[in-house]
Amino acid sequence: MKLNQIVEFKSERLFNGAVNIDWFTSDPQRADLASEAFVFHGPTYHGVKQEEIGYSHGHKLVDNASFIKAIIDRCVGVEDQPFTLAIAGYGTGKSHLGLTIASLMKSPNSKTSEKVLHAISNADKEIACSIQKLILDRKKPTLVVALNGMKGFDLTAEIVRQIIHTLKEDGHDTKALDDLRPRFKQAISLVEVSNEVVREELVKYCSNTPVPRIIEELGKQEEVVYKEVHEFFEKKGMPIRALSGDSVKDIIDIAVKEYCGKEKPYGSILILFDEFGKYTEFATVKSQIAGTGVLQDLFESVQSNSSLVCFVGFIQFELNAYVGRVASEFKNEIVRYVTRYQSADKLYLSINLETLIANLIEKKRSDLLNQKFDTASSFSQSKLTIEKMS
Repeated sequence: MKLNQIVEFKSERLFNGAVNIDWFTSDPQRADLASEAFVFHGPTYHGVKQEEIGYSHGHKLVDNASFIKAIIDRCVGVEDQPFTLAIAGYGTGKSHLGLTIASLMKSPNSKTSEKVLHAISNADKEIACSIQKLILDRKKPTLVVALNGMKGFDLTAEIVRQIIHTLKEDGHDTKALDDLRPRFKQAISLVEVSNEVVREELVKYCSNTPVPRIIEELGKQEEVVYKEVHEFFEKKGMPIRALSGDSVKDIIDIAVKEYCGKEKPYGSILILFDEFGKYTEFATVKSQIAGTGVLQDLFESVQSNSSLVCFVGFIQFELNAYVGRVASEFKNEIVRYVTRYQSADKLYLSINLETLIANLIEKKRSDLLNQKFDTASSFSQSKLTIEKMS
């Protein structure tokens, strides 16, 4: 008998070794596939015990099934802690976990969510039943923002882009947010009233992007396109004036007020910030791009809307470790950010190889495997092997 007649390696679950949280908005189909393939372990299924990693660091060790339940508890208002920092090393699946949470909370009744719940159930049925009850009883999706901190971006622009993208995708009116940022409407109006000669010049200036596409991107509040259109009309002597503020706090306040809560389409807002520590460095050193004081604005907006907004930051190290990675002239600024987010509930994600292996290998002949391995002599042999390896 050959090995491949007994077990099969499920290579489609590997995704070339890396999962990107950007797929949530850039590649929904791929995001669904990745979410459906995520491997969960519960407190009793291949779980790592607190004793095994020690107590000196002060973090609460948590398996990923318990972790996702804790986040959902906070999203639906069962727990009142709006800030969570999840700590795990490089390459341990933080992005994959964030993407899976995003997919589950955005569409709790979808086939993908059903498969995710099934995967959680395989690890711990009690946790899966509790999660299912929480998200289905609320009967509302969550307005999810999934951020990739490895990229350098204007935080306000990225948050509003994702919120507007979801609102339009779900068929909701975005007027409340459009009115908060009237410069985009002004830009669209200028393009629409321009004659053919001006439009042709604009197309060339915007790297041959067709006019309908320019208008569509402005409607999505894409900052890169706005910048090109703004520069073009400014050279024509028709600059676009910003008539009102559009800080992160303004955006989240309006999104909560208009779209979340009772008699609103969404239950709450969930901000998933992958590589949050890396972005904290970037926002400190390149504040002209990220936005001045933007992480402080984000903290205050979550804090002031804590009953309807939940923040989860995924980091590789303690936040204080990122302070030592910036030049001395930026120390005061990054400490200001770190001090605020230190109040978050810190959870150390337990990651273990056994769970991954168990889910990458499909047992085709469990009866034969049980005959070989589920015996007193095989357990004795395994114990001896482990002792020798130790």
